[in-house]
Amino acid sequence: MKKGLIERYIFDWKRIREKDSCHIEYCVTDICNRNCTACSHLAPLAKQSNFVTIGEFSKMVKIIQKCILDVHTFWLTGGEPTLHPEFLQLLKIAREVFSDSYIGIYSNGTTLKKYETDETFWNFIRENGIVWGITSYDINVRYFEDLFSKHRCLNNLAIVQSGKFFFNLTNYSQDQMITIEKYQKCGWERNKINIRNGKIYNCPSSEFADLFNGHFGAKLKISESDYLTIDEALTWEKIEKFRGPIPFCGQCDLSKRYKKIFKNETSKKNIEEWACFELIENN
Repeated sequence: MKKGLIERYIFDWKRIREKDSCHIEYCVTDICNRNCTACSHLAPLAKQSNFVTIGEFSKMVKIIQKCILDVHTFWLTGGEPTLHPEFLQLLKIAREVFSDSYIGIYSNGTTLKKYETDETFWNFIRENGIVWGITSYDINVRYFEDLFSKHRCLNNLAIVQSGKFFFNLTNYSQDQMITIEKYQKCGWERNKINIRNGKIYNCPSSEFADLFNGHFGAKLKISESDYLTIDEALTWEKIEKFRGPIPFCGQCDLSKRYKKIFKNETSKKNIEEWACFELIENN
């Protein structure tokens, strides 16, 4: 069990890309307290918190644990997962179920301020080996380094990236190709397992398409072939077979990804942040 981390956690991108061990990301809420421009999880468009219940989370992770024998890191994500009123309980459940894996949480770090002097919180983080992947936006990275170091949790801290600028990772479109070559070229988190609302998705573009539809009145098609339902019939073989091109790939234009740069600012909820404008005009 990876408790009391001896060394600082390092993102092992080679293991992620070569698929010799799974990284699982479980979305526990759609909302975020930052609502960044071009958010790849479309949090600014969320109308409801969509907090996962303790019961559903416990059931889902136990099924996943039976299907996937080698999980490198199990992450809580969102939205901003620390907004979930029971996020510590979710971490505790994940630690108990995935006893030999790293347990992590992706965060913008802003909510950590209320835990600055909470020794019970930091003891939990340290004793359970909880890894923090923080995207630093308006807070200096030094703040997180000092905070985690002060509570003897520096090995638990992994600064993922700076939030100074954003690239568009999502570009919804129409009538795009669906080929294995496109899927392999895509590469966006396709070696991770994305879970939301009791389903497995190949990527956040399909995972959060319902938020796009709900806000813009668009008609992106999300078929039963675009996700796997997590139930007792789920197997590793089904997961492996699913990790390939899906019908939803025909609604994503790879050629326009990374072509736009957005500053660190609050989203204006303009369609151009996530899609081609003609997507709505044609509907």
